Amino acid sequence: MTALSERVLPTTDTPGAIAAGVPAFIEKLLADWAAPTDRVPILAGLDAIEARSLADYKVPGAKATAAQHDALLTLAMNDQIPSGGIFFEAFRQLVVTGYYTSEIGMTQEREYLPVPGEYNGAFPYSQVNKVYSA
Repeated sequence: MTALSERVLPTTDTPGAIAAGVPAFIEKLLADWAAPTDRVPILAGLDAIEARSLADYKVPGAKATAAQHDALLTLAMNDQIPSGGIFFEAFRQLVVTGYYTSEIGMTQEREYLPVPGEYNGAFPYSQVNKVYSA
């Protein structure tokens, strides 16, 4: 899972998924928060990728090269391994969520503005044109 997450969001001019702690995020999420039915596609997909890596490359998934990981993820994305399509979408979403909610994702990949604009505690209410709601 660690190597695959780095292939989804690799290190470029900004840190990648591993540096952002995405594998630990996914493990914690699956272990402590995910419903058992939500774990199934991820675990089944990882097992299918492991089996395909052993069959095609004769190495465990953790020891496969980056090019081999890319090929395995492409097979999953194209639903050419068991549960591949379901796994790929769920895994990709976990990686992206983990990355962009990490400190690295928020501060190095994106521009972090804790409060957009400036705070003016004495802003006259009469100058508020529109009230926004969510």
